[in-house]
Amino acid sequence: MRNHRWLIAAAVLAVGCAGSGTCPEGTFDCAGLCMDLASDPASCGACGVTCSEGEVCADGFCVLSCQEGLTDCSGVCRDLANEDANCGACGAACSAGFVCDDGSCVPDCPEGYTGCSGTCKNLSNDPSNCGACGIVCAAGEVCSAGACTFSCPGDYVDCTGSCADLDSDPDNCGACGTECAPGEVCAAGACVTSCFEGLTLCSGACRDLMRDPDNCGSCGSSCGTDEVCYDGSCTTSCPGGFTDCSGSCRDLDSDRFNCGACETACADGEICDGGACVVTCGTGLVDCSGVCSDTSSDPENCGSCGAACALAEACVSGSCRGVTLHAYTGTFPSTTSTVCSGGCSPLGTGGGGRYFRTGDYVQETLTGTLLASITNLDVTFDMDDLTSGCAVGQILTWDVKVNGTTVGTYQYTGGSSLGRHTITRSFSFSAVAGTGAGDEYTLRYEATATVCRGGGSWNWFPGGTAILTG
Repeated sequence: MRNHRWLIAAAVLAVGCAGSGTCPEGTFDCAGLCMDLASDPASCGACGVTCSEGEVCADGFCVLSCQEGLTDCSGVCRDLANEDANCGACGAACSAGFVCDDGSCVPDCPEGYTGCSGTCKNLSNDPSNCGACGIVCAAGEVCSAGACTFSCPGDYVDCTGSCADLDSDPDNCGACGTECAPGEVCAAGACVTSCFEGLTLCSGACRDLMRDPDNCGSCGSSCGTDEVCYDGSCTTSCPGGFTDCSGSCRDLDSDRFNCGACETACADGEICDGGACVVTCGTGLVDCSGVCSDTSSDPENCGSCGAACALAEACVSGSCRGVTLHAYTGTFPSTTSTVCSGGCSPLGTGGGGRYFRTGDYVQETLTGTLLASITNLDVTFDMDDLTSGCAVGQILTWDVKVNGTTVGTYQYTGGSSLGRHTITRSFSFSAVAGTGAGDEYTLRYEATATVCRGGGSWNWFPGGTAILTG
């Protein structure tokens, strides 16, 4: 389906967007104006398809335009360099105890500690990171005040070469060798949880002092049995629009942890809107089975969710319309093909002193065209005609075939000795379907008779073009 969407976005509308031949390459005639359908927000993907305010046209699709430094994550602009919930990539959340710094999750180290290879280190006393990450003290030395020395000062303790403050060192918390778990810090000689912004560490647990009735305004400040906590103060009831959820005042219309009802939490990537968990879609987008879609231009959801356009249709202003596809240009032929009266490489089954024998051919297979079928073929190539051995006026006839179907005939008058010159031929025919991956076409020029014995030669030069149109 992705190939289908790209194919449609690269299309020219049949209703007035077909190329007139007067526009520069890569642009198309839209009501007399040459438009770049890949990037023009006034004709994005097809003539007349206008992007909404705040959107840009990229590769024929209207997409959310985020400010520099921000990225579109499901219709919301996110700072992937600094957001803990979208760190380095959309939806890549940092674990508890880690924060996002320049697109990478690093330990949320307390003041005085530095993240070294994913672990908080005290550079003032760590013998493996003394003064800076990776600076190792020599055997017999300890790290004190960020410098390697031979003894620990004051109340510091030598823990295998590290001068450690057992009250605050997460690698030696309370005793040498007692390490705090990831996401914990050492406080007063005990390992405790490190909390995210907006939460406060209360007896080893992260608490919201604005809403927690057991820690209202400060750790340990409990509200009475008939009170609730609102904005850090105990009160007898919640204000209008808020609901008492186990002593905490919550807005059930917008609180993603209490959405529509107390303790009903929304999933990641969802918000609480009107008391219901919904996918976070930007302006002009619609939630279609968990995917944000622009139903005015999405060929899979055209006008409404699930209303898919046919293969040869584009979605314009919420309606499916027929299109004429871009022409695909390939190389024909890609190698030199030669027939001569002796010693030259023959075409197909020819040779033996004759220029052509029945069944001789030049052939090329074009892949990746993104065309399910074609109805037109334009071929331009160079040839070198030195067929002096052919009688002047003798007609040389070739069948032109696409995927084995004869779509036309190419004739040339032999014996003219024109030298190298350019030949252009165009053919229109009933639709021929692609093969292989569904969009492959084998072009073949095949001789219909054995002709022209004698001297001279005939060369098809590489680098010609074949233009396929659906």
